Amino acid sequence: MYARRVGEQEVTFDFAEGLLQNNLLFVDRETSSIWSQLHGQAVSGPLEGTPLQVVASMQTTWKFWRQLHPDTRVAMVEGEEGRPYFYRNRTPGTRPPKKRSTTHDTSVLGLGLVVGGHAIYFPFRELERATTPLTLKLGGEQVTIHYRQSALTAWAEDAEGNLLPGVLAYEQGWRDFNPGSETYRAATVSR
Repeated sequence: MYARRVGEQEVTFDFAEGLLQNNLLFVDRETSSIWSQLHGQAVSGPLEGTPLQVVASMQTTWKFWRQLHPDTRVAMVEGEEGRPYFYRNRTPGTRPPKKRSTTHDTSVLGLGLVVGGHAIYFPFRELERATTPLTLKLGGEQVTIHYRQSALTAWAEDAEGNLLPGVLAYEQGWRDFNPGSETYRAATVSR
């Protein structure tokens, strides 16, 4: 759950039920509009067609985040049973599973990035074979890709070290929204 200003209105997002083109949806509490993160806009409801502002962020494990930012404070929201929770599903009558798997099929997970109109997908399986960080030119700009297998994360920075907007996504979900996307392949080394 998070709040964000969309135009003149502040909206609070929760996860929605279902997928659109192999990607999660979320719903805002104020209008019940359904939003697609990879589409970058509301896909149904009163705010349909309203774009989201892309914000650079990092998706990673809590352990790795704390290593990078040891002074981080966490805002907790009380759940239905008085215990804190981080996930909320707005579908009436449903709750997140008691035990959630923390594993992902990393063979189809990666970092999706659009720089200067150039879309590229960095599969984790390829980043595992590469020497990272790796620096390359994308859309006419220098970009550095970082990868941490143990933290289940990858992120991109510009030439000044600023975090770039990117998304961790499953390959098919990324391709459904970016059909012309290039795919990064690690160089093969002859022995």
